[in-house]
Amino acid sequence: MNRLQCSTVFIARFTLEADTALSISTGNPDGVFDTALVRDANGLPALPGTSLAGVLRHLWVATRGDKETAANDLFGYQQRKEGDASRLQVSWGALLDSQGRPAEGLLTDPQRLEDELYQAVLDQQDSPVHRDRVRLTHRGAAADRAKFDRAILPAGHRFAVELKLWAESPESGQAEWEDLLRLLRHPAFRLGGNTRAGLGRIRLVELHQGCFDLKNTKQRKRYSELGRGLSDTESLKNTKIESPEHSDWIGGELLLEARGPWRIGQGRESLRDSDKPADLLPKTEECIVWNNGKGERQQKMLLVPASAIKGTLAHRIAFHYRRHAGLWNSEDAKLDDDRPEALHPLLGWIKDSSDGKGDSGRAGALLIDDIRISLGEVRILHQMHNAIDRFTGGVRNRMLFDEESLIDGKLRIPIVLKKSALESSDPEVRRALKDALDDLCQGRLAIGSKTSTGNGFFSGELSGPLADWLRKTDNSESNEEAA
Repeated sequence: MNRLQCSTVFIARFTLEADTALSISTGNPDGVFDTALVRDANGLPALPGTSLAGVLRHLWVATRGDKETAANDLFGYQQRKEGDASRLQVSWGALLDSQGRPAEGLLTDPQRLEDELYQAVLDQQDSPVHRDRVRLTHRGAAADRAKFDRAILPAGHRFAVELKLWAESPESGQAEWEDLLRLLRHPAFRLGGNTRAGLGRIRLVELHQGCFDLKNTKQRKRYSELGRGLSDTESLKNTKIESPEHSDWIGGELLLEARGPWRIGQGRESLRDSDKPADLLPKTEECIVWNNGKGERQQKMLLVPASAIKGTLAHRIAFHYRRHAGLWNSEDAKLDDDRPEALHPLLGWIKDSSDGKGDSGRAGALLIDDIRISLGEVRILHQMHNAIDRFTGGVRNRMLFDEESLIDGKLRIPIVLKKSALESSDPEVRRALKDALDDLCQGRLAIGSKTSTGNGFFSGELSGPLADWLRKTDNSESNEEAA
């Protein structure tokens, strides 16, 4: 369909909130950290229109049978000399200040940039909020060249975005417009990097939409009177968007309760009132909390990064898969850190080479989200440590250090799985996933630091449709083996 032949425009202006921390990077380091956030002319973080359009296109194709041609008519395409322009226009996402006003264009009023939320993210240019990451081997040590970090925008920040869709008539475009808006509530609608490891989950806060037939004189006048700002919604209707039917995606919740001390990550601020902070601290991170359309910073929320949980599960899943598949007791069994290829659909894989000639890689089908808990839900445990000389029995010189650990606390961790990614894989993959989750819930698998000294053990359960699906799958396979 030629866009120049379209006379009807659908328009939606909506607000998105980063439910978890967001990391849309420039792809280049900033001299100190490995990544830097995309920012607008004001130096404020922004959502690139290409990022949003790319995610929508991917979900559009995925919900229509993985046929790329399903998206060509709507999103456009270019194949050598043939091509069509996109009928969908996507704006950049403008960051909202504490009063809910978007940063559109170049802000010439210096008072706007003095807003509490804007000032905080501008200060983060010199001292970014970041996540330290490291990939561990099967021996529990850091892999070679696997230490990296990622700059993030704290959770809770909101963005204003506009979508426009051109169609031949209101009737011909209404169905695909509604399908498009429902993708904003899809469980896989996530932006930026590390979306499979807790980052980038986006929540639709509110949406105003309208349809204008430009062949109609009255509607054309209404469209011309519509303000250009992302917050101008007077002529648009506030609409509640329902979640799409996503039978391919099933979710659950891990409810874990700490059995003893635990600590995940390394923080920078002490949780106690003391003259000297401990050497080892729990990870904390600020977030933005909104009340009646007003945003404010909330400091010192305890962070449980999904990467710590998923990394631990990945090793245990590989262990159980090798156990079920009998890969550990054969003559050609290898004790290495290579993940079995059968787990690629579940956990994903990266491309083989930097020149692009190898396998291009693919994102995994298992999504786990970061969570934050308040300090009032836990108790702080302060411990002193030293190292004993094995020959003299005395304390080694300069080996005294202390740490702050956490006692108690309940973790509610959302987890989502794409079922179709496992339908063509070995049955042992699903059994390995279930067994690994059982180990975590029954205190046989520790997460976080100092797990070799008793820290990081939890007990709990997996609830929701995902738990029922894994249980049903395991029962059916057990019946087949018995038969």
